[in-house]
Amino acid sequence: MVFIHNLFLILGRGIGQVMFQNNAFSGLLMLVGIFLNSWQMGILAVCGNIISTLTAYFSGYKHDDIKNGLYGFNGTLVGIAVGVFLQLSVGSLIMLIITSALSTWIAYFFNRQRLLPSFTTPFILVVWGMLGVCSWLFPNLLLVSNTVIDSTQNINYFQTFCLGIGQVM
Repeated sequence: MVFIHNLFLILGRGIGQVMFQNNAFSGLLMLVGIFLNSWQMGILAVCGNIISTLTAYFSGYKHDDIKNGLYGFNGTLVGIAVGVFLQLSVGSLIMLIITSALSTWIAYFFNRQRLLPSFTTPFILVVWGMLGVCSWLFPNLLLVSNTVIDSTQNINYFQTFCLGIGQVM
């Protein structure tokens, strides 16, 4: 019973860290909000969190960092991104597993250096990579937009995502 309680605290903190809250209850409230918006996004967020947290655990990373959700939050964001950009299929679930694990390894390497903080950089890098791979190799995994785009424009998802990130920064 203690193991399950600790597991829920770790996963809750991982979701809470999305908004820099090291608090499992805050993570639960955020997860409820995600589920109210879309139950599929909620499940993908939890799956991404679990995969990235387990990747950190099996990679032997610091227990305190894992306990505080520092590896789970990028996986949570990756799970949501998979739901936003990809059609739900076996291929997108495989992509979720690969990118969630990859976000953990990138976060670890960022944490080993002290020049640049990582924050959500691992999430951004793996989603860029995922969109690039899907645009070039697996375009059938990408969701088709209902938005009408002028036929003379040749903008793919990867370019659109990069342009969107540029607007935020």
